[in-house]
Amino acid sequence: MAVKKKTTKKSTKKVSKVKAVRKKIPKKTIRKTSVKTKSLKREKPKKIRATKRKIILVLTRLIFFAGLSLVSFVLYLLMTNAMLKNLFNLLAWIFGFVSLGLLIVLLIFLILKALRK
Repeated sequence: MAVKKKTTKKSTKKVSKVKAVRKKIPKKTIRKTSVKTKSLKREKPKKIRATKRKIILVLTRLIFFAGLSLVSFVLYLLMTNAMLKNLFNLLAWIFGFVSLGLLIVLLIFLILKALRK
């Protein structure tokens, strides 16, 4: 026996697009007013002060990241697994560059403090 497939009719309703009606304003009713602009004030640059608290904060972070770099380098030398060796090598480089940046910031703070006196 042949089985008949049921065919469903899809409704093909046309969707009418509604166009927005723009109201036309006569040119006579439009006023032209001058726009007043406020003059922009330039802010004075904020002075960077090398306080004792900032120097201690940078110094402690420098010691922390230098220690992490050293530990990562030692673990790099001790590992035999290639993946862990590459990981600790990468970490040693990253922590080394962060500590180098902190060393530069510390030197800048010390120079600023020396110039202030």
